[in-house]
Amino acid sequence: MNQGFALLEKQILALHYNGSYVTNFEFGQIAKNIGIELDLADREKMLKNLLKKTIEAHKENELIAEFAKLLNSRIQDYQRLAQLHPEAKEIIGEYIQKTRSTLMLLQQRLRSNPYG
Repeated sequence: MNQGFALLEKQILALHYNGSYVTNFEFGQIAKNIGIELDLADREKMLKNLLKKTIEAHKENELIAEFAKLLNSRIQDYQRLAQLHPEAKEIIGEYIQKTRSTLMLLQQRLRSNPYG
């Protein structure tokens, strides 16, 4: 697997970096949305299989777009939570920032894809 996706894999799996926990179900939905079959497994295995099958099918751009959609939705959820719970705004803001960083990584990955 190429290095760009290896970095993306680490970023998406680690809540510490990502700011948003992506569930097994969400990996399955993303796969389905881009026309890839994916068996239910632990998160790491599912993501590895999703990335491998995405590269084989030349659907990297579609995968990145689906992750971007999911993360943008999370940011909106976090913003609503921050408004509802001002006392937690600082902590929620950290999750928003981490999620935005992951989004930027996705966008960089998309721009650097010579096959897209």
